[in-house]
Amino acid sequence: MPLEICVDVCGKVTIAGKRIMLEKKDYADNFCTLHYRELVRRFCSIKEDGDLQYSVNGKKIKEQLVKCIWSEQLFKKDKMYTEDGLRMEVISSGLWNLEEGPDFKDAEILLEGKGVVKGDVEIHVCSGDWVRHGHSKQKEYEGVCLHVFMWNDRKNKYVKLKNRLVPQLELYNYLKYRLDKLSDMIDIENYPHTGSANAGPCQKRLSAISLDDKWVGYFLDYAGDERILVKAGRFRKRLNTQTFEQVLYEAIMESLGYKNNKEQFKHLGTIASINEIKSLIPSDVSIQERSRKIQALLFGMSGLLPSQLPRYASAKDSLSLDYIKEVEQIWSVIKNDIENKPMDGRLWSFKYSRPGNYPTRRIAAISSLLAENFETGIFRVILKSFEQRNNSKSGIAGIKAIIRNTESILLELYDEYWSYYYIFGGRRLKIRGRLIGRERSSVIFINIIIPVLLAYARKMDDAVLEERLFKAYKLHSKLSPNNITRFMNYRILGKDTQKEDVVNTARRQQGLLQVFKDFCESDDIACKRCVLLQSINSMV
Repeated sequence: MPLEICVDVCGKVTIAGKRIMLEKKDYADNFCTLHYRELVRRFCSIKEDGDLQYSVNGKKIKEQLVKCIWSEQLFKKDKMYTEDGLRMEVISSGLWNLEEGPDFKDAEILLEGKGVVKGDVEIHVCSGDWVRHGHSKQKEYEGVCLHVFMWNDRKNKYVKLKNRLVPQLELYNYLKYRLDKLSDMIDIENYPHTGSANAGPCQKRLSAISLDDKWVGYFLDYAGDERILVKAGRFRKRLNTQTFEQVLYEAIMESLGYKNNKEQFKHLGTIASINEIKSLIPSDVSIQERSRKIQALLFGMSGLLPSQLPRYASAKDSLSLDYIKEVEQIWSVIKNDIENKPMDGRLWSFKYSRPGNYPTRRIAAISSLLAENFETGIFRVILKSFEQRNNSKSGIAGIKAIIRNTESILLELYDEYWSYYYIFGGRRLKIRGRLIGRERSSVIFINIIIPVLLAYARKMDDAVLEERLFKAYKLHSKLSPNNITRFMNYRILGKDTQKEDVVNTARRQQGLLQVFKDFCESDDIACKRCVLLQSINSMV
């Protein structure tokens, strides 16, 4: 039976006949998403038969990962054979299809005995998913020329499609890297959805029954709350072994890395911990000197100092030479007191980043942040910005002031050298630049500060802080769209520009990301069986 869920304009929700209030007066319970979780629970309860246990590091891999591997051709291209023994070569992996039907359109492969074959490619984790998903009976799949999967669980040499046999390719034995490494390398959540998607069945159904856009807004609000709760839960688990200061520090470091250097920054935050920095860097020096010493420590541990990477040997301008000489000297003194081994500087990626996001600039940013808040600590400084507001200023204006004051802690970071340079010895900029821009500071506020402080508020049973966190989350303006939010906007709302105002806050953008993760990204259930769509249908 489909799950019956309705939301009226007063915020009342009916789930399977039971009516509850969502907008509670007690803000300690406002991060409550019972109805959203019930949808996800029902969704998981109708998983199709044949859920196989093929996994990496004990975790079942997602079909999305296999698609990324195929798209980027992260496999050994020489001496590849289909399951029926034909030599094959991939000329083009095809165009990633974001609509219904095969995963890649217009691919080209060179197949032994058949020459160049053009057509669509369908991707699965296991070969048996073709049958489980019923593709042989679906019109959209009639143009498939190759079935690709990670493992051949059915041991079939091909799949039957009308009056022809479609060749199959098992990727596992041809991977360029170990599967666990590929799983770590590829950021599947942000890959590679674009705004080119058409409206999905859920949006078409919403339009057909003329449901008020407020319902979608409410739904996204509580999906957004669920996303923050999940993040807060992850941070709270870390608090079993780490301090709040270390948890926040590592989380900010990870966020500064974006997807290209996320793991590198995460590792750097581990081997150069807050306690290590506190023990090696003196507090009785100026902020500028303290920042320089922290830079030397972090650059040395990252393996990015000019003495560690030959790419910087050509630095010639006097300012750069003086700066490099200073940080190299500091590093030569403190490195003997560090137990952990420095990273290999070649692990860092500069290729796909904007210059302002280079890891060198981001290390300078975290160094400045730590130096300016050295004695109190970043966590306590940010916590104080929420606690300072008295009751008379806890309304909308007061909460917006909290947002501004907190983000300014990140926005007002500058450095005598790195505000003018992107790399060691690079071209000097004419205008002094911020080390962290406005957009990144907002991303850190939503994705890091809110959930970390929420974990703290719940551990300390601080209802007042939780109320302010909720209000700040609710009032924060939307961020710049990313690939997934663009994709989901079209999927749920369609291309009607009049509906753009529905996703008008960061909270609702987070809701789009959570809906994508819980429903649209599933490898086991097609759109037609999605509980979200069934819920909408039940309203008629």
